[in-house]
Amino acid sequence: MLSPKEVVVLGAGVYGVGLVHSLASSLPQNGSPIHVTLINARDHFVYLPANLRNSVQDISSTYIKPLDRLFAKNPSVGEVKVGEVVTVDYKRKVVALRGGEDVKYDILVLALGSSWSDPNSMPLEHEAVLDHFAKQRDALKKAQSITIIGGGAVGVEFAGEIADVYPPSSGKHITLVHSEDLPLSKLYRDKWRSQVQDILEAVGVEVVLYAKGTNNHDGTVTITPRDRKEPYTIESDLVYSTLTPTPNTHVLPNEWKDEKGFIRVTSTFQVEADSSVFAIGDLTNVKEAKQAAKASAAIDVVAPNIIALSKGQEPAKKYATSPEMIGLALGQKTGTGVIYIPCFGQVICPNWLIVKLKCGDLFAGKMTKPLGY
Repeated sequence: MLSPKEVVVLGAGVYGVGLVHSLASSLPQNGSPIHVTLINARDHFVYLPANLRNSVQDISSTYIKPLDRLFAKNPSVGEVKVGEVVTVDYKRKVVALRGGEDVKYDILVLALGSSWSDPNSMPLEHEAVLDHFAKQRDALKKAQSITIIGGGAVGVEFAGEIADVYPPSSGKHITLVHSEDLPLSKLYRDKWRSQVQDILEAVGVEVVLYAKGTNNHDGTVTITPRDRKEPYTIESDLVYSTLTPTPNTHVLPNEWKDEKGFIRVTSTFQVEADSSVFAIGDLTNVKEAKQAAKASAAIDVVAPNIIALSKGQEPAKKYATSPEMIGLALGQKTGTGVIYIPCFGQVICPNWLIVKLKCGDLFAGKMTKPLGY
């Protein structure tokens, strides 16, 4: 009997955990064609979208979970290894970890996600993560003026979460600065983006559009309008940057990346420069909005392709991008979103529907289910 192929997955975010769960659930207890090793820098899973709410009110226990149950139902097919990746030697097919350990692979999966600033920038140790968010909440409680630079989905949701707990009557002033003429990305209808602005302003957020915000790190932010008006400075006790993150690929070979640092992949999610390597999630060069909600569609392609490759077959499943849709939770009581309906295009959802579907637990229950919680 042939030894199982060694499949090494880097990153235990939504994509990495979801993929490992899918593989472990489908593989036989005995005679599995692969053995899976999930490598992650921390010993726990963090569902990043929930960090925004956790920075305002304590929900750590709902979405920060240990990884130790991931292979509980099929322990023979895999293991979790806690370690920080230093380099990947694709010629030797070895992942080098800080501390000197080398992990060999036959098939490698890159699911390292993005590099974020606050509120999604975190330490590695579990207790330190909890302390990090406790300090965030304390700082927000004490602050009177808060500025968020970047009015994409993260910035908009974060402003909504803060306003939900600290309405105008609290005395806090929340400013959201965005470089475009409306909040969010141009991927979405202007009519809806305008509604998002109205919702934010209705809950007390000052929305500054078509301007660049610069944190001066002295309790002030410089606002530079893009229409050549004079820059001006505002005071701010807290400043958050929620600008577009960068792909977390700095430890990966340059041969795999495009000019922006994203991993070049084919429609099978194999790396263009190395067919023994797959990449999924935020770090790929797939032309679509990066969303946790898209993980299941990607995993449905990658998982069978890994099995096929392990058996010496050509991966056949191909990924096709879908129309852009989004649901925003602006606290627990306010939500909005757009869905795509064939022949109609993007359709604005009733706010109550987003509140019912997402605003309660932000899908944390669904995202932590693969972990056995």
